[in-house]
Amino acid sequence: MLEYRIDFGPGYRSYFGKDGEQLVILISGGTKKRQAKTLPKHSVAGLITNGGRKMPLTHDFKETIRARAQTDPKFRQALLREAVESYLNGDLETGKAVLRDYVNATVGFQALEKKTDIPAKSLMRMLGPKGSPSAANLASILTALQKTEGVHFQLALRR
Repeated sequence: MLEYRIDFGPGYRSYFGKDGEQLVILISGGTKKRQAKTLPKHSVAGLITNGGRKMPLTHDFKETIRARAQTDPKFRQALLREAVESYLNGDLETGKAVLRDYVNATVGFQALEKKTDIPAKSLMRMLGPKGSPSAANLASILTALQKTEGVHFQLALRR
């Protein structure tokens, strides 16, 4: 799946992707606080394809992420990349939210505790809306997740 993201400001994004011959468009916006209220009522009508299965966009968003992450390694890697890019671009709130979604959809906080020696409750707080992970803790989390996913991020300068 190829993907292109357009940021319209804090909390507002459009994702365009191509899965085989099918074009997938996801438009999102608002705050995490309002997400639970607005998603079920105002979800985009349509379907996304996940490995040949069609899943309605009206499903709970976190369950959709979890289902896709469990079957699609490229999607998992894209989520992890999105979290890292958000942090590097100064969008800490999005970085934490995507990283939290990634952990919930993949290894879980209990397993991450074992890999980082950071208590699961502390990890949940750090990646929560009011959390503020230290650079050392964030590095420990990202190192563990890269090893789990079998990827390695490199930073490159661009003009």
